Amino acid sequence: MLRTSRQQDQAVSAKRSWNVVVFSVGGKKLAARTEDVGGVSPWIDPVPVPSRTPFVGAMLKREKDVMPVYDLATRLSRELEGDPLLCLVARHVDGPLAICIDGVIPSLHNVDVAHIVPSKRLDLETLGTFTDEGQEIDIVALQRLGRRRQDHLRS
Repeated sequence: MLRTSRQQDQAVSAKRSWNVVVFSVGGKKLAARTEDVGGVSPWIDPVPVPSRTPFVGAMLKREKDVMPVYDLATRLSRELEGDPLLCLVARHVDGPLAICIDGVIPSLHNVDVAHIVPSKRLDLETLGTFTDEGQEIDIVALQRLGRRRQDHLRS
């Protein structure tokens, strides 16, 4: 009985806040849930490959892993900033994706779910928006990144 009560309390408290990684692409701050991020490391040059998948035109080899590169900067019409650039690995439903992000080291934030509001963006898959230091930050749905666009292209 006591164990069940603790599990319920933990589940309720987990829903009250989200841990997010705040990063930037072309100077624009974005966030992603920590469970959707596989890591952040230095960017290495990818290998261009032919592709019909929107915003995927290269592969990145890191140790034993090979993953597609999702060009989020181009999708958002932004130029990456910083030297060296960083690689954010997204845990996508179709497998890991490499995303080149600005050279600014990402930070961890804890966001109260009550402060997350629906995003007004139509050009990017998001889970919502929160405000930090007066700036609206979209929480990118890394697991679904590119899925909505592909679905529209198929119809």
